Amino acid sequence: MDLETQQVAVNCNKCKGDFVINTIKLEKFNGGIERNYFTCPHCQEQYTAFYTNQKVRKNQTEMAALRWKIQRATFINKVNRFLKQIEALRKDNEKEMNRLREEMGRR
Repeated sequence: MDLETQQVAVNCNKCKGDFVINTIKLEKFNGGIERNYFTCPHCQEQYTAFYTNQKVRKNQTEMAALRWKIQRATFINKVNRFLKQIEALRKDNEKEMNRLREEMGRR
């Protein structure tokens, strides 16, 4: 994942060096789980941004499709329905990603 449009500045907890996150790296695990992380350029300490699995990625795809539908919707009731669906998917993803972080932290 490339962060060309966003400049996120962080401070490393290990070496205390400041740096800008330029790239999010991807590490794949069994079961379709993916870890998205960045590395301190000074000391190589790794920081996990988030974990995803097939369910989370499917929800993200559905959310993108719903946002596309919102842009083309002509009735406010349809927009509101799509927004409710997006919010439900977002909440589901939040729970699932927290569960994954907890599960992967125990490995």
